This record gives sequence, C-alpha cells and structure tokens, in this order.
Amino acid sequence: MHLTYTLVGGATNVIDYAGLRILVDPTFDAPKTYHHDGVELVRTTTPAIAASDIGAVDLVLITHDHHIDHLDAAGRAVALAVATVVTTTDGAGRLGGEVNGLAEFESMQVPLPGGGAMTITGLPAQHGPEPLCQVMGQVLGFLLEAPGAPTVYLTGDNYSLDVSKEVAARIAPVDVVVMYGGGACFDGVNDGEMITMPNDGMVEVARLVEAKRIVPCHTEGWRHFTEGADSMQAAFEAAGLGDRFLPVRPGETISVTV
Repeated sequence: MHLTYTLVGGATNVIDYAGLRILVDPTFDAPKTYHHDGVELVRTTTPAIAASDIGAVDLVLITHDHHIDHLDAAGRAVALAVATVVTTTDGAGRLGGEVNGLAEFESMQVPLPGGGAMTITGLPAQHGPEPLCQVMGQVLGFLLEAPGAPTVYLTGDNYSLDVSKEVAARIAPVDVVVMYGGGACFDGVNDGEMITMPNDGMVEVARLVEAKRIVPCHTEGWRHFTEGADSMQAAFEAAGLGDRFLPVRPGETISVTV
C-alpha cells in the first residue's frame, strides 16, 4: 500500500491517495505580515509550489479556516473552486456554499474514481492549553481510509496528549501519520510558551497511534515556528523511531509505502 506526499510549505501539502488528489490547508500568498486578533503572523517564505502548478484537485481538507497559516486569501480562492471541501462545522459556516463541516468523530464518504469510497473522519484537536484553546477556536485532525490504501492520520494543530490518547483509542493502529509540528509560539500568548505540540509530544503521539510511517509538516515558512523539521527528525531518531520518519522538504514529493 502506498501514497505520495508533497510538501508545499508550512501546513500546506498534497496527498495523492486512492486515485484522489487531496490538497490540505491551502496557503499560497507571497511572504507578508498579517495582523489577527492583536497577534502578528509573519510568512517568511514563498510557497515552494505555486497554486497554478498543483494540478487538478479532487478534495480539499482544511483543519481550521480561521488561522491564516492554514487558509490564506490565495488558498481560499483555490479551495472554493474545488467541488468537495471538508473542514470544521464552524469553518463550514464561515466559508459557506457547499463546504462540508465535520464534528469530532463524524465521518463522510467521498466516491473514488475506480468505484467504492474513501471515508474521512474528523478527529479532535486542541490548539493550545486550557483555557487558551477556547479562544483559539475549533480545530480538527482527519483520518483517511480507503480500500487497498493505507490509513492516514493528519493530526492538525493539536497540543494535548489527553486528546491524542482519546484519538488513539479510536483509530490505532494507523499506517501513516502526518505530524503538524513547529512548536508555534507568539509573544504575549500563553506567556510565550508553545501552543502546538512540541517534538517530544509528537513522538508520544506516534507511539500512541502505532504509526508505521511518520511524515512532517507545519515546521517552516512562518516566524512563529520554533522547532524545524530537522529537530523533529532528531527527536524521532533519539526515541528509536528514526526508521519510521520520512524527511521531506518544501517542494519535494515522496512515495510513502507501508
């Protein structure tokens, strides 16, 4: 069983899966500074792949639409031109139209080109510690399942190991986990401490879900990331899971075989 994974940059990636091209968390703006709820977000790099070079997209997954590093202006235009878009229930209300909103542990099916269907399940994710996560808003992870294809867990911006344990109890084991890292920090938010899971926490998540392959994203391209892909890989190697970790740089496509 295999899939291909392309890292565009930041949280944005493309998964070719069971005959579908899936675009995740589309962001295609040029480097710039955004101001959101009193917080400054700085995009430091140009997306490694332009929106025009992504090709035909069958499905868009958005872990949360209300943070610009997961859906920006250019990414929104791309997403809303695709027939099937899946995000949080709150996000579906904001984006409107035919966007599908999933609640935690709710599933939907998407037809596959050769027949049958892929199942998408929304999974809980907690963006930051309590009570900050209430302000950060609704966030999802996703589970992808299809006949003859590996199971894929996209963690989303999850901070909580308790939430991870709840997810693992439902979905473990999984074949591939796409880890949202980066160690996001902002001055004046959570006393400058991380609001996404640090590397050591992600090692524990991979163990909890019994992942056979680990793929990184959400580690570069923005000033608020403090832990890069190299440090993530080093953490997995130190934990004895280096053989499961598949490094990938922005603009690269890798084949993930299980």
